[in-house]
Amino acid sequence: MQPVLEMKNISKEFPGVKALDSVQFSVIPGEVHCLIGANGAGKSTLMKILAGVYSKDEGDIFLQGKKVDITGPSQSKELGIATIYQELSLIEHLTVAENIFLGTYMKPRYGIMSWKKINEESSKIITRLGIPIQVQKKVSELSAGHKQIVELAKAIASHAKLIVMDEPSTTLSEKEVNTLYRVIEDLKRQGITIIFISHKLEELFTIGDRVTVLRDGKYVATKKLKEISQDELIELIIGHKVEKKKRETSKRTFQELLRVESLSNHKLSNINLQLGKGEIIGLYGLVGSGRTEVLKALYGVDQIKKGSVFIHGNKQKITKPSKAIQLGMGLVPENRKSEGALLHLSVRENAIVASHGHLSKFTVLLRDKVKDVVSKTISELRVKTPTPDTLMMNLSGGNQQKVIISRWLIHNSEILLFDEPTQGIDVGAKDEIYRVMREVASQGKGIIVVSSEINELLEVCNRILVMYDGKIVGEFDDPQNQKEEILHLAVKGGDNVESSKCRKTPVD
Repeated sequence: MQPVLEMKNISKEFPGVKALDSVQFSVIPGEVHCLIGANGAGKSTLMKILAGVYSKDEGDIFLQGKKVDITGPSQSKELGIATIYQELSLIEHLTVAENIFLGTYMKPRYGIMSWKKINEESSKIITRLGIPIQVQKKVSELSAGHKQIVELAKAIASHAKLIVMDEPSTTLSEKEVNTLYRVIEDLKRQGITIIFISHKLEELFTIGDRVTVLRDGKYVATKKLKEISQDELIELIIGHKVEKKKRETSKRTFQELLRVESLSNHKLSNINLQLGKGEIIGLYGLVGSGRTEVLKALYGVDQIKKGSVFIHGNKQKITKPSKAIQLGMGLVPENRKSEGALLHLSVRENAIVASHGHLSKFTVLLRDKVKDVVSKTISELRVKTPTPDTLMMNLSGGNQQKVIISRWLIHNSEILLFDEPTQGIDVGAKDEIYRVMREVASQGKGIIVVSSEINELLEVCNRILVMYDGKIVGEFDDPQNQKEEILHLAVKGGDNVESSKCRKTPVD
């Protein structure tokens, strides 16, 4: 079968960086072809060359066997290529129909736009995708999943035969992800080819036909996903086998750091939990179950209407984040770019932003002390940055996350709250984040981690609490051997939806 797309010997160099080195990439009609690699592997650069955002230095591109020279995004679009980036390009205050035909409004005679025809054609496309979205509704009123569908509708309206999807499920609920998968299958049946970029391995094996792996700007391999295991794919991505670390089996006496009793607010009901020194506990549940809301309540972002929070046995009233920080808490938020990282400041400035008080004298920062503590901490966390003066925006997602963690270690926070700590991070960087979490816990600090990925929690947690409809419905002391029960409870809830009192569980 003739490939719909061939990219041969593609090279691209930026000042001081060889982003792509003679890369090969080929896609056949009607397949979902996954593209994966660690951060910096060259995935985005390759796709931006296809989209006309970057020009290639060397190599050739063929569409349907014909050589093409893509000089800009408009030409890429004319050639039937549509790219849906992780950060959507929709205009929030316009309607769904206006977004779908933005820049390509159909005009009848005399050059007058027919809004009626635009709405009708938009409705046809949305109906074709099988999603009930009102096309006269403003995009700002849509869920994240429906916004993704509108982006797909834009691609179809442009008569795209090849659609590139960059991390399309990052912000979607489980239900919306399943809808996205169904739509992709429908597009395949209609003869549309998908290039699918994702860091979630389970997602690739669910939706993909073949996968191409890049590493350090070079082509590594193309495999049929049904003929390769996850471990084999990980080995291709990072270049070596991932050694499974054995858990320590020595028992330690439980020493309480945090206790929550009967906490309730507008989203939560009767939350009881306990966190000990050196312990990592996980909060698992479906989107909307209240996982993130627990962290927000503890951190003072959401108001607590009823219940008590104790730190080191002392009852505390936490009404704002500054109070939580003062009491030794640190939050690593779900959206690091908008809520955690100060992208236009340096690594050093990001690392010390919570610690000016003990790093200054008479309100003047002690330069040598700052330099020493930042260098020591980012070295311990293995942050890959040219210098501490490098802007945060120039770091990979995994390294940005480690800088945010360093912020709370420099502040000497005892209780760390992690919300989706590896979202949008490649598999190699994930392993690094897990290592950091274990090392932080080994220092006697306590961690509560929220994640949509059950395997992530099984990897790092001593205990897992399951949430359903704003309540803790189960607690598992041996989660590695109770995966099925955890998943069942997360989906079905339980007859007894109120959690039993948390036990003082020895830390493994």
